[in-house]
Amino acid sequence: MLFSTVLVWLLVAVGFVVALPALWVLARGLWPEGVGRFRRVAELGLIKSFLVGLGPLVVGIVLIAVIAKLPKMGALAALVGGGLLAWGLIGAGGVAALVGERLWPSAEPWRQVKHGGLTLVCCALLPVVGWFVLLPLMAVIGGGIQVRAWFLKEPVEGQIG
Repeated sequence: MLFSTVLVWLLVAVGFVVALPALWVLARGLWPEGVGRFRRVAELGLIKSFLVGLGPLVVGIVLIAVIAKLPKMGALAALVGGGLLAWGLIGAGGVAALVGERLWPSAEPWRQVKHGGLTLVCCALLPVVGWFVLLPLMAVIGGGIQVRAWFLKEPVEGQIG
């Protein structure tokens, strides 16, 4: 293996370590209520979110395949795929917030997201399993969290149960 190949993979890993927690903290800063909803949905169950996330994944793959077949539309297909991936990973910020809240309960909410996000990303750096199972799984679960958050019923203040 050439040094340049090793350097490329190292820089890709460093990019994920920096970019994903930064994306989740940015989402927390721009849409604190939204990330709070994502966290509450993540708390309700990740398996349900995974199953719900399969729907947008299948629709997205079909859409990308159709767009990619059109002449000179490869860039649009890549843009749609990247947008779908980013949408799912923003939803995974709810998992990062939940992990951070459980591991660092006394920290500020943005620090909880940052620390929980770094924990998730470090798990995703695990060779092969992290790259090809955990990272895509986080994106699918995040898409499910996004969809489930649309239907989350907010408790009315003063309401019990």
